[in-house]
Amino acid sequence: MWLMKDGPSLFIDLYELTMAQVYFKKPALFRETKTAYFEVSVRRLPENWGFFVMAGLSEVESYLGEFRFLKSDIEFLRSTKRFSDDFLEYLGAMKPDVAIRCLPEGTVFFPNEPVLEVAGPLICAQLLESYILNILGFSIIEATLAARTVLAAKGVAVVDFGLRRCQGPVASLRAARGAQMAGFAATSNVFAAKTLGLAPSGTMAHSFIHVHESQEQAFRHYTDAYGENSILLVDTYDCVEGIKQAAAVAKELYERKNTKIAGIRIDSGDLVALSQFARRHFREQGISFLKIFASGDLDEFKIEDLLKQGAQIDGFGIGTNFSVSRWAPAIEIVYKIVQYGQRPVFKTSPGKETRPGRKRITRIRDKHYKQDIVSPLQPEANDLQVPFKSAEPMPVIQRRLASELALLDDSVKAIRHPQQYPVAFEPT
Repeated sequence: MWLMKDGPSLFIDLYELTMAQVYFKKPALFRETKTAYFEVSVRRLPENWGFFVMAGLSEVESYLGEFRFLKSDIEFLRSTKRFSDDFLEYLGAMKPDVAIRCLPEGTVFFPNEPVLEVAGPLICAQLLESYILNILGFSIIEATLAARTVLAAKGVAVVDFGLRRCQGPVASLRAARGAQMAGFAATSNVFAAKTLGLAPSGTMAHSFIHVHESQEQAFRHYTDAYGENSILLVDTYDCVEGIKQAAAVAKELYERKNTKIAGIRIDSGDLVALSQFARRHFREQGISFLKIFASGDLDEFKIEDLLKQGAQIDGFGIGTNFSVSRWAPAIEIVYKIVQYGQRPVFKTSPGKETRPGRKRITRIRDKHYKQDIVSPLQPEANDLQVPFKSAEPMPVIQRRLASELALLDDSVKAIRHPQQYPVAFEPT
């Protein structure tokens, strides 16, 4: 489990344990041999989103493999004076004994569809709820937002710059993995690069410019150290002058050593006008090889607008708005029991209704995906949900997501005001 010192069992809401003790104390009613079926779904799409992307299964696998109540966990629970010794002894010996069906990572899905099913003894399946939702919720958000960003960028490279503003190290890893799934080129997060096998990327901060006697000196020192890998930050002072100084240093290095530095980064200002000026200036100076990278409070909406307005940008660094999912920081992801033994169960609360029984998803397609049908589970029938044992290799997930997006109609993928994808729910 990423960055977790001890076992993950206490990442749980208290009511999971209080319910579990009641089940434990009533074995005649809640037999361990009776299977409980819980399903995960998301109630609705955030504004301007047309789809979700399934993600988080690698961490679910790790969670299930490491789930156990340590001696220190049991002692803490005993100190609350809520739990009996025999129940705590039961917890101390418990290992997850569940079967999972789910959408493979990288699969697109839509509101109220079952994306993951946990089947097992009631106590065990119930205790997994809180952290499975924690894992899947933000993982789905970031994978979906990354896919939207890549769609907006239309082939221009995107880099994850979000570590410093992300809500904690684990969230930053979930964000970087979502970025990796969608095809981001790199991440500034070095730990994520190491952990995920994603390329690390970074340039310089404005402080690097400040501590030098001049901007030109800063550029020369940096290019001396990093040569062709140099990307020069040009907007610390006057951005136009920064572009010109970077071009002069790049031209001198090219003429003197035949070294082509990578490019410049613009982090503020009118990115359309500045990038267009930079492109013209680089051509005039005979250094058209310089790439233009942009960053600074970007999101999928701004990226789409910049490209429509003719910005001359070769790569985007996207930070805060991506890593915290500023416009959709949470989704209504739920984990609800739908069947206990052979008895389907459901909820009728207004706005929070559930559909009883185990289900399958069938996806209809011709040139593009046309409709999903959610219907009662039938053995051997086609189903988007498949048994899950371990996470797939990242290249498999990346290919699946790319294929899924290609099969999704452009109207559903629109960055603003997407069309609703049709999902039919058959009676259960």
